[in-house]
Amino acid sequence: MWRIESDVQDAGAPYDRRAAVYDRLVRSRVYNRLAWSTAPSEYEAFAARALAARTGPVLEAAAGSAAATAALHRRSGRPTVLVDLSRAMLERAARRLADDGDDVPERIRLVQADVTALPFPPAGFTTVLALGLAHLFADLDELMPALRAQTAPDGELHLSSLVAETTRGRRYLDVLHRAGEVATPRTADELHAALGAPADFHVSGCMAFAVL
Repeated sequence: MWRIESDVQDAGAPYDRRAAVYDRLVRSRVYNRLAWSTAPSEYEAFAARALAARTGPVLEAAAGSAAATAALHRRSGRPTVLVDLSRAMLERAARRLADDGDDVPERIRLVQADVTALPFPPAGFTTVLALGLAHLFADLDELMPALRAQTAPDGELHLSSLVAETTRGRRYLDVLHRAGEVATPRTADELHAALGAPADFHVSGCMAFAVL
């Protein structure tokens, strides 16, 4: 069995209603290629490198349905916490983590929480992973201190974000921004600067990947 730890009740309800649609889109090779000129395999490869780079506890912030990471978490053997504000997303993540019919491993926790107000002691994770998150924040000064606070002194923060690097991607991000789904679109150069110019930074289509 599995359970979701939560003190926030229905805070993620707006995302709950879109969980099924989001889950399909994030896993769709066609959608990701047409909209963002990249592929789900890129997200999985980035997450795999993050989990292989260290030992010790893992935090996946804004984990969503764990579409790119559930199998990796099952194989890693590392103590892991998946956090999202949406309970429906976490329920999908739990089912994916137990995809082979087993229970979710005891070393994996599911926690409903706001990524900017995480309910954990500081510096507790040697790997912090945040896939497709930064483009939701107009001000990274709200997000980055919260994630850095969870990262151990010898740990790494792995982050990805949509960026406006193609004409189609820019137009789609503008549409999503007007709908209130994402912050004002950034280019890869703007994100690189906003993150403090990390040395480990690369772009695939409209998805930027950084290690801090």
